[in-house]
Amino acid sequence: MKFILASDIHANLPALEVFFDYIAGHELSGAPVYFLGDYVNLGPFPEECIRALRDFPGRIYLAGNHDRYVVNERSLDHNPYFGSPDGVIHSRWTRDQLSPESLEWLRGLAIRHQFKAGRYLVDMIHGRHGSDEETLDDGILSEGGDVIYACGHTHIPRYLAAASAWIMNPGSLGKPLDRDNRAAFGVVTAEEDRVGFEVIRVRYDIERTVRALEERDVPWRNGIIDSLRTAVYLDEE
Repeated sequence: MKFILASDIHANLPALEVFFDYIAGHELSGAPVYFLGDYVNLGPFPEECIRALRDFPGRIYLAGNHDRYVVNERSLDHNPYFGSPDGVIHSRWTRDQLSPESLEWLRGLAIRHQFKAGRYLVDMIHGRHGSDEETLDDGILSEGGDVIYACGHTHIPRYLAAASAWIMNPGSLGKPLDRDNRAAFGVVTAEEDRVGFEVIRVRYDIERTVRALEERDVPWRNGIIDSLRTAVYLDEE
């Protein structure tokens, strides 16, 4: 079985469109796509991205921490994830851009999803079990059991294997943070005698996203722009 993992779009429509084009043009259109959260915040196109996702036949859409910040005002109170009040202002700006239908879509997202891929259990979550603001601990691999753990959140691709368990993180479609500013997603192959994971990188029009951040006067945009271009975490999240 082959399936696709995509995560952390962050309201970056040009990156999302390139992803759709790539899978349609590289014989991946028949592979199911699983989205691991963070569709909004840190980008200028929250409504456009959600509309595009709602029209796309994704197999599952999980919730991420930034999706939660937008739909749950209480999660913004004393939130240590933001280093300054600008993060709260940005989340409220994002919420104001969304239609009632898109907000309802975000509220209805699942937190965790599991399914069987042959003899493997695939266990998907945005961050780690019990927290959408942290990532899976490597120690979970010691449990074995033919489990493929899929997560996002860190914006950095990751592939770990030990015993009979794997951790797979496809990185970020819309805001990579591994010094490679190309959009990233992952392709998982789960065969009876082999598990494989390939991270695919695709160039997109970063400056189109930058122009929209500026033209739409998006709060918190300076740090976001620098981070989009450099793919380095700049303490704006």
